[in-house]
Amino acid sequence: MSIQQAKNEIHNSVLHFDARMDGGFAGKPVIGLITLSTDCITEYELRQMAPAEKIVISATRIKTHNPLTVAILRDHVAEIGNAVRLFDPAETANVYAYACTSGSAVNSHEALTQGVRNAGSQAPITAPMPGALEAFKTLNVTRIAMLTPYPDEVTLFMRDHLARNGVEVVSMGSFHFDIDYEMARISPQSIIESAAALDDPRSQAVFLPCTGLRASSAIEALEQRLGKPVVTAHQAMLWHAVKLAGYQIKLPRLGRLFQL
Repeated sequence: MSIQQAKNEIHNSVLHFDARMDGGFAGKPVIGLITLSTDCITEYELRQMAPAEKIVISATRIKTHNPLTVAILRDHVAEIGNAVRLFDPAETANVYAYACTSGSAVNSHEALTQGVRNAGSQAPITAPMPGALEAFKTLNVTRIAMLTPYPDEVTLFMRDHLARNGVEVVSMGSFHFDIDYEMARISPQSIIESAAALDDPRSQAVFLPCTGLRASSAIEALEQRLGKPVVTAHQAMLWHAVKLAGYQIKLPRLGRLFQL
């Protein structure tokens, strides 16, 4: 063997080590997040809300289209199974979270669950609307003020869906956007001021739906200002996902819901 060959052999050798194994993500909820192709907010908001040492979030996307209509939202349910199949193996996620409030009002929870089952996973799925309904039940809330960013067709659909599930919208308002990625530019201060102006003495809580809103930073300020619970899309979805995964985690600055 030449000197050069010997040098090459040394250079190409790989040192092997015995790895010390731990529990990985055992002891933490692993959320398989399904966001919309137009959503640049949800992952940012959830990582602001959910400390990595307590909650693991792994995300993928489904295709959506603008302008936002009820018909477009109905198309989402067919994409859920495809999104879940991207989590391989199927046991990767303890729970799935479909990050669309209006879509989870238009599409039934049964249909979303069937999409997960069709992909071979037995994990539960939540979304902002089922999360919010569970939050209202836990908070003993039946009357709300609701501020949305949606066109009227979608806002009224949301009101009717809430009513069918035992929650009365006693006052409602909207920023009236039909391009969802433009909603991301609505400032948190504008959300606070508009929600405070919209609130009604009859309401027991304020609801800020839509995962296109940067609403997490508005929760604490609004609760202090109004003296009542504030429920947002990201907050309710995260809280319910953690609960469905079998955990109870209290987080600061996220309102009364995360202190229960």
